[in-house]
Amino acid sequence: MKIAVSSDLHLDLNHADVAEIITQQAHYLTRQEIDHYFSVGDSFNDFAQTSVYFAELQSQLPITKVHYLAGNHDMLKGVTYEQLENLDDDLYFHNRFIDIPQTNWRIIGNNGWYDYSFSTYESNVKGVAKWKRAYWVDRPIMQPMNDPERMAIILHQVEENLK
Repeated sequence: MKIAVSSDLHLDLNHADVAEIITQQAHYLTRQEIDHYFSVGDSFNDFAQTSVYFAELQSQLPITKVHYLAGNHDMLKGVTYEQLENLDDDLYFHNRFIDIPQTNWRIIGNNGWYDYSFSTYESNVKGVAKWKRAYWVDRPIMQPMNDPERMAIILHQVEENLK
């Protein structure tokens, strides 16, 4: 089995010709005989555009199976937290997995999140929240919990998929 993985296309920010990129990508993935293509986030600053993009890409790929996740940029517009958690789209790979036949390998998809627990700011949740509201691209993303609470959900999802 051959897989391909990409991220951070930022097609809108890069003013890309989306139709041309889809054609190029489809040609490359077909030529490389890729079985599964995973885009792991930040394709557009609008989830609706992200969904349309991967549906169109899949339509041009008779053999390759397309999977996509939402990065923080994709979450900026066109989707709610509830939609991200419950989207009915066969290409959307959040909180899903694929077991690779004849192996003990499992590919797990998860949008992920970050709560800064890996940084020196771990104990300053309020300070991080203030900084995010002022400077970070994530500031308009609406969610029904804080970052550490969201990260706990993500970790639970991944743990369940590992089982």
